[in-house]
Amino acid sequence: MHIVILGAGYAGLRAAIDLDRLLRQSGRDDTVSLVDQYPYHQLVQVLHLTATAAMPDKKAIYELAPLLSGSGVQLVEGRIARIDPVGRLVQLTDGRALAYDRLVIALGAETAYGRVPGAREHTLTLHSYEQAIRLREHIVAQFTAAAKTSDTKAQRVLMTTAIVGGGYTGCQLAGELAGWADDLCRETGAPRSEVRIALVERTRSLLPQFGSWATLTAEQALDNLGVSVYLDTLVEAVEPQMLRVNGQRVLRAATIVWSGGIRGPELLAASGLPVDSLGRVVVDRYLRVVDYASIFAAGDCAAIPDSPGEGTVPATASYAMRQGTHLAQALFAELEGQAPRSYEPLKLGELVSLGPHYAVGNPLGVQMSGYPALLAKKAVEKYYRATIEGPLA
Repeated sequence: MHIVILGAGYAGLRAAIDLDRLLRQSGRDDTVSLVDQYPYHQLVQVLHLTATAAMPDKKAIYELAPLLSGSGVQLVEGRIARIDPVGRLVQLTDGRALAYDRLVIALGAETAYGRVPGAREHTLTLHSYEQAIRLREHIVAQFTAAAKTSDTKAQRVLMTTAIVGGGYTGCQLAGELAGWADDLCRETGAPRSEVRIALVERTRSLLPQFGSWATLTAEQALDNLGVSVYLDTLVEAVEPQMLRVNGQRVLRAATIVWSGGIRGPELLAASGLPVDSLGRVVVDRYLRVVDYASIFAAGDCAAIPDSPGEGTVPATASYAMRQGTHLAQALFAELEGQAPRSYEPLKLGELVSLGPHYAVGNPLGVQMSGYPALLAKKAVEKYYRATIEGPLA
């Protein structure tokens, strides 16, 4: 049997590694193919560090070929054009086609622009390693240009960064950018007094998944770093170096980062798969795509039922990794003729950094903030690295 896994992110890579191990241990000769457009696995949880020069570039990615060299997983590098669920084929943009017996969709998410005019055209995003590098180079270029002009107004625009969205990505990027500002000004010669960082959130809450206490804690921590937080501020349009917000007020910034939400890849709906209002493929309690017995989905691209009355499972790396492990076990059980086991989301909590020395979160349901929370976050990241560096040795 041929199992094809689309996407080498947290869910897809975990599913491939774990399923391959189970197959080899049992002596089965089924084939696992892992498909990704990049030759590396990217740690999305640390991209804000790459974007602000707080981490060496290569620490944010793992080359897939050496990572999988001790396994039987077949690595296929290519961009997916379409899924044919009836013919059980995956079409790649270069014309290749992969036939499958079982398919796992773990393609992550795309930026949701919410139909805001100009948002797609005039903002930068932070969902991939490439985007992190591009954002960092853009910011450095603006500060370098600011150092070469004596026009104070021009300097202020060049050195202003507006971040739209007060969730994980927006808060973490704002904090790290504030921590980077001193070094960046020293290296480029730009005036530190003209640095402006604005975090714009349309609701009244930062990090709403943690509750009201986190909004107050995060707002104070970011304010201490020099970040201006604008809550209840709706972005109505984006123009070059300009945000139009509530009632046509204007915020000028040479760097505008859009972190206002995510949605499922467009190819899911285009392939005829059932999707929700956010474009995520709809799955049941077994992570099986509704109406398609041979297709499963996990991670940010999937609308996965949470506990009754709680909507869908949050789109975070920790959930995605555990979904990948569950899928590996479920697929192996199916191959062995065993009854499926439903996926039950394990709520271990989340941690979010707010600059180089501070974090907030709720690990195991316990409210935590400050440096202890940051240490806990680093420990979780270290643990994850160990899970992909060591399992094939």
